[in-house]
Amino acid sequence: MALTQSLLVLLLFTIVNAAVGPAAVAHRTPSGSLSDTQESFPNDPLSIIRPVMEVASQENSDSSMGVMQETAHRVLPPPLWNIFFEELPELMFESNYEPEAQAEWEGNALPNFNWLEKLAPYYLPNTTNVSSECRRDVHAISAAIAKGDDWAQRIVDSWGKFSDGLLAGNTMQMGLLDECLMASVNSQDPDAHFRGQYCAFSFSMKPKSRRGLEEGYDEEEEEKEEEMGVEVQIPELHVANLKGMLKLALPYNLMATCIPSTCTEEEYMVSLVDQLNKTGLELSMLECQTKDLPTLRYNAADIIMIITLIIMGILVVVGTVADVWIQTSEDQEAAQGPLRYFLVFSFYTNLSKIFRINVKENEEVISCLHGMRVLSMCWVVIAHSYLLSIMNSANKGLITQMVAEHPYFYQIILNGYPSVDTFFVMSGLLVAYNVTKEYQRTSKFNVPLYYIHRFIRLAPPIMLLCGFLAVFPPLFVQGSVSPIMTTKGNMVDNCINYWWRDSFFITNAFIGHKDGQSCLPVCWYTAVDFQLYIVTPLMLLPIVYFRRTRAVVFGSWLLASVIIPMSIIGGRQLPPTNVMDVTQQDAGNSMEYVYTKPWCRASPYLMGLGLGYFLRVVDKEKVQLKWWQAVLGWIAAVATMSAVVFGLKDYNTLTMKPHEYVPAISILYGGLHRLAWGVAVAWMVFACHMGYGGPINSLLGHPIWQPLSRLTYSIFLIAVNAQTIYYTYYSRLPLYFTPFYKLMETAGILLVATFAGVLLSLLAESPVLGLEKLLLRKPCHY
Repeated sequence: MALTQSLLVLLLFTIVNAAVGPAAVAHRTPSGSLSDTQESFPNDPLSIIRPVMEVASQENSDSSMGVMQETAHRVLPPPLWNIFFEELPELMFESNYEPEAQAEWEGNALPNFNWLEKLAPYYLPNTTNVSSECRRDVHAISAAIAKGDDWAQRIVDSWGKFSDGLLAGNTMQMGLLDECLMASVNSQDPDAHFRGQYCAFSFSMKPKSRRGLEEGYDEEEEEKEEEMGVEVQIPELHVANLKGMLKLALPYNLMATCIPSTCTEEEYMVSLVDQLNKTGLELSMLECQTKDLPTLRYNAADIIMIITLIIMGILVVVGTVADVWIQTSEDQEAAQGPLRYFLVFSFYTNLSKIFRINVKENEEVISCLHGMRVLSMCWVVIAHSYLLSIMNSANKGLITQMVAEHPYFYQIILNGYPSVDTFFVMSGLLVAYNVTKEYQRTSKFNVPLYYIHRFIRLAPPIMLLCGFLAVFPPLFVQGSVSPIMTTKGNMVDNCINYWWRDSFFITNAFIGHKDGQSCLPVCWYTAVDFQLYIVTPLMLLPIVYFRRTRAVVFGSWLLASVIIPMSIIGGRQLPPTNVMDVTQQDAGNSMEYVYTKPWCRASPYLMGLGLGYFLRVVDKEKVQLKWWQAVLGWIAAVATMSAVVFGLKDYNTLTMKPHEYVPAISILYGGLHRLAWGVAVAWMVFACHMGYGGPINSLLGHPIWQPLSRLTYSIFLIAVNAQTIYYTYYSRLPLYFTPFYKLMETAGILLVATFAGVLLSLLAESPVLGLEKLLLRKPCHY
């Protein structure tokens, strides 16, 4: 019954909205309802429009309107429920039909209602305290709407309006950006001269406005939520099956309008804030833009970045031309002369290195890592595609139901964090594998070279990407809210102010702080990885030098990597890992104290170190497993991975109700699940490299993975920012949330990130490694 009522509510709301929505202002009204003089225009610009049709009697709709009114009262933030379900019915059910006006609109126009003047202050500035040009053009729009002028209809058509699926979470009424920006008015009657200016805003309910609107309102509970930093933005909903999903949907709203370019953003803001304050709402965000994209600021940072790119471009051109000439003429003497410093920038050679596929088997190469690296990267990107797009989706209110119907599928997404632990295993593995090889070859450990190589391997691509994102995105990205890119706390501003945190691997030290932003959010991982790399000699060299005590040393480090996160989780009463069904405070604390700290992420890295050392010192011929032992190992690995990923299914329901987690479970899972995942991944690598991988090794070790494997670092740096641009800054219409759409979006992001990754690698990764070899005069295997 409750579900039937909900569907009826949705259907009736859609019908009413379609019949009387704001789009109706674009149609004709009787000319007699207009004043002939400009002085008679009211301050609220569309109040000149009056109702001109007769509608059904109120008695025939009392019951259905009662259900709708109750739903709206508990769902929509004021003043929208007042407009649609308290004031609108009165206006609709008044019989004020004017027969003499019928010929004016019949057949080619729709009626307009008095309630439209209630919405007008949200779409156009109040003309009381604005410039004369703004007042002139707002009045011109009002007159043109009444007359049915085409240009005015297009402006109104571009406004965001409440559309289908509001109760399903479609709170992104974004209008049509391009239609607004293309508007250009230069008429003489009325005297209007302006271009379209697209303005998008979001609003929230003031916490105190909830008083009296909710049944069971608890002031102490509200104060407690405010202390925890939880902003109460929506009232409770007393309609079955809707409360949870709307708690997820309603705080994330966006409304858009099109106003004259002669009105400033500040003038519109004053008008909008005043209107919202009257009904207990507050403005969360307002950004306006015209067709012209921003121009370069040409400050010191811009100039430095432009000069850097010009120099790099010159080096690439010189290096590529010289390389092609040498390859054609076969002049090897020139390749050994001063030109060799330019050849490292050659696209011709570096591109061939990236896409080279080696089909020869080499016992020194752990070939399965190529496939593991690429597939783990795809897992990271698709998980980000889901999580970053939830709040911009038109059906975000239904996602809870999707998760409930397919819990195990969505658990792969919502608990996709072990994909990062796979990278920690591979990082530790390769470090130990190469350090041990170098020690076996030279019986030495070059400490300065060890650290220098790591820094110049990782830092240049980060620096170049941060510089690019600090300067250029506003020049080519234009979406509904793209102007916020340059505001405090958003991408461009973060790249200008916090690039050094990412470039010098200290991003994770600021997470949880008031100004904890960074240019590349994923660089918390590179920071943790680099910090673990710094202390790796303390963990690895005792094992290499003192073989008798290596088991004790390695076991001690491993035990510490488990006890430390257990202690933090237990002491701070945190959830077991990053899960959805927790309070905002617990989620933030878990990220700050556990997820981004090297002493809590060391378990899989240590497993990689141990495996890398083992694969170097063990005689492969002496490691012989029986078939049943290999099968048992694979079963145990798959079971362990499944337990890690699906073990917290009940904590990831997206019902917006914090799960009451058991401290013992949180401590055990939080301390052991990363170690368990590391053990399982280590087994996969061991089995594949030792010849017990079967079809899995054939898949992961296939040569086709090699080019993408070389690009995973660049793709990793680029992908999340590309997704942020796509889902947030470039977005023009709400997206629909389905697995198929997410798959297609992920494929597109991966394609873009791969092309950009090739360019980033050619400019900042390959040349630096080439210069390192030339300047240090010896190959580095660290």
